[in-house]
Amino acid sequence: MFEEQHGLLRDISRLNALCITGHRPEKLPGGKKLECLKKTLYYYLEYAVKQGYTHFFDGLADGIDFYAAEYLFRLRETNPELYVIGVQPSEDYEAFFRKAGYDLERLHIMQQNVDRLVVLPQKSWMRGAFLRRNSFMVDHCMAVLAVCSGDSSGSLFTFRHGIKQGLAGCRISPIPPGGGLPEPSDWQVERIGF
Repeated sequence: MFEEQHGLLRDISRLNALCITGHRPEKLPGGKKLECLKKTLYYYLEYAVKQGYTHFFDGLADGIDFYAAEYLFRLRETNPELYVIGVQPSEDYEAFFRKAGYDLERLHIMQQNVDRLVVLPQKSWMRGAFLRRNSFMVDHCMAVLAVCSGDSSGSLFTFRHGIKQGLAGCRISPIPPGGGLPEPSDWQVERIGF
């Protein structure tokens, strides 16, 4: 495996590691409902920290990955035990990001603020590059936190792959519950050993 050949991550225990996956902005609600969804994501990140998770693998994609990383950076200010590992799916990820119309400056901020950046040795155009990134994260964790619908997506694949591997899991639906502005307890959440 790549990380074994290059000596990556040998110092990180899976026992206190969690990977984060989720939809990009175009599959998320907007406005105040997005802020409510972020609040729910933050609630479960804090819950994970209280459960002893200290190492967080983040796929560095726009949307949920960025929201989670930004919140973990804030938590890290008062909890130096927290460690954020960014996992880039490819060597040419910046070109992919630019072509997709995502915020390249924000990606650079993420890259600079993670405690460790892992860049997988592949190109973004290679079939399955993003799924290999997701599998890499699952292979190094004991839990997966996902924000994704039940529709086919890389995030749902990652969540299900983690569950099949015996990981604890928490999947938050990005579909807002009806009426008003929902609280964290209002969102549909699937929890397995989490």
